[in-house]
Amino acid sequence: MNADQARRYIAELDARAEHRSVPFAPGRSMRWRIFGAGTPLVLIHGGHGSWLHWIANIEALAAKRSLVLADLPGFGDSDDLPPEAGAREVAEAALTSLNALLGPQQPIDLAGFSFGGSIAARIAAQRGHVRRLATLGSAGSGTAERPRAALVRWLPLAGEAREAALRHNLYAHMLHGAPASDALAFQAYATAVMVTRYRSRGEVQRLKLTEVLQNFRAPVLFLWGEHDVTATPSAVQAELEKSGPERSVRLLQGAGHWIQCECAQTVNAMLDAWFVE
Repeated sequence: MNADQARRYIAELDARAEHRSVPFAPGRSMRWRIFGAGTPLVLIHGGHGSWLHWIANIEALAAKRSLVLADLPGFGDSDDLPPEAGAREVAEAALTSLNALLGPQQPIDLAGFSFGGSIAARIAAQRGHVRRLATLGSAGSGTAERPRAALVRWLPLAGEAREAALRHNLYAHMLHGAPASDALAFQAYATAVMVTRYRSRGEVQRLKLTEVLQNFRAPVLFLWGEHDVTATPSAVQAELEKSGPERSVRLLQGAGHWIQCECAQTVNAMLDAWFVE
C-alpha cells in the first residue's frame, strides 16, 4: 500500500462508518464512529490521536460485534473542552457522551490505548455495566519512560521537512519495527497528530492504573509492547496482576508502543479472545 492507497483506504473506511455527534456539554459534542453490529466494544484512542489509532483493527474486530470509536474532546472531529480541563474532565465528558449515545444501562466492553487507556480505566471505574476492559500501552503505569530519541518539533516545518519530522517521531515514539503497512500507519498517525488540540503528554501519569481501578471488579487485560518507550511494563507486571480479580498482563515481544498497529493480527486475535461472549 502506497501513500495514495492509504489515504483512499482511510476515506473509504470512514465513509462506511455511522457517524454520530453526541453532546458532552451544552453546545459541545463528541464524534463517534460505529462499525458492525452486536455487543458494543468501545475503543478509546491515545494522545495526539483519533479514531485512526485503531485503523488496523476495525475491519477484523467489527466482523463479530459493534465497534464504537471515539474522538475524544480536543481530538479529531470532536469539540474542545475548556483550556484548563485535565484528564478527569476528558473522562467525564467521554462518559457523558457515551451514555447519551448508548444509554447508561447498556453493557459494553471497553478498550483504550495509551492516554486512552487511562481514560478508559476512569470510564470503567465510574460507569458500571462494563463487562471487560483492555488497556494497550496504557498511561498510568507509574514506571519510567525509556525514550529512544528526542521528538522533533514538526509544527514550524512544511512539505518534506514536516513529513520527515513526523516519520521520525512515529518510529521514535510509537513503533519499534515496521508494521505490515508502513504507509497506512504513517497516514493515520500524521492525520491524527495534525488535528490534535488537546495536549495530554505526561498528565495522566499522576494517577496510577491501580488506583483508578481499585474498586473495579470486572476482568482487565493490560497489554504492552516489550519495547514501549512510554513505560517499563515488566516493572509493574506483578503489581497489576495482584491488583484485583482476573487481572492479566501480557507483553508482546519485539513490539513498541502502538501495538495494535505494529502487531495488528496478533492484537486483533488477543482482543477477540478477551472479549469473547
